[in-house]
Amino acid sequence: MARLTLRQKAERVLKLLLALRTNEIAAALVAHGFTDADLAEGWRLLQGLTRPRLDIDVGTSAPEPDLVAALDGWQKRWFPIAAATLKRRHPEVHAWMFRNLGQTEGAAVVVSVGTFVERWDQLARRKDKGGPERDGREARKLLARRGITREIVDEARELLARAEKVEPAADRSPADPDHDGEQAEADLWAWYLEWSAVVRSAVQDRKLLRELGYRRPSGRPSGGTTPIAQPPRGSIQRRADQSDSPPRPRPTRARASAGRRPR
Repeated sequence: MARLTLRQKAERVLKLLLALRTNEIAAALVAHGFTDADLAEGWRLLQGLTRPRLDIDVGTSAPEPDLVAALDGWQKRWFPIAAATLKRRHPEVHAWMFRNLGQTEGAAVVVSVGTFVERWDQLARRKDKGGPERDGREARKLLARRGITREIVDEARELLARAEKVEPAADRSPADPDHDGEQAEADLWAWYLEWSAVVRSAVQDRKLLRELGYRRPSGRPSGGTTPIAQPPRGSIQRRADQSDSPPRPRPTRARASAGRRPR
């Protein structure tokens, strides 16, 4: 089996987290001990993994299309303004703010907008606290003059909170800026393997399992058709029109004796 890339792993985790908004999947996990802390851990690990290299392209939409549309509208309005402003006025802050970050589509807007909000929060911090090299405070004041105020950012924060919760609501845990990339990937995948195994075992709806990528669509199995079993070498395979009666003797032709011509 081919090894999954970092992006493929992030996509699977994101799909599972958003699927928790489906009552059957959420109830199955809760019945097996899934708590708000486990949910917050999943989001924290995903954010920790995608922060340094955001590269997610998810084709499926979230179970709540209006929520995804609202986040998409937020990023389409404010991402270009922030990018153009910082690129001219504070290029170093722009490089830090938009490192591997851009507008996305579908369910991936949860990650892209979440990353933007998190970096906006860090703008006023020193570099050793997760902020940019310099000019972070000035850059945030400039963004506020362009319209990206705390109130506007809080609108995105509220949408993200709705996207990331299962009743009862769960708060996001802060990400560790010093968390090693390889360890972050390992921690995230371990979280996914544990809870995806519970889903596959507890959820009986095949449609839901297919949407999560756990079952192939019904039909011909992958790898082609199943070959027809052949009889072992040396055995006699009965034809379809053969009966159980003993075989008739085959007629034999008399051989001419050597030196004699047949009459």
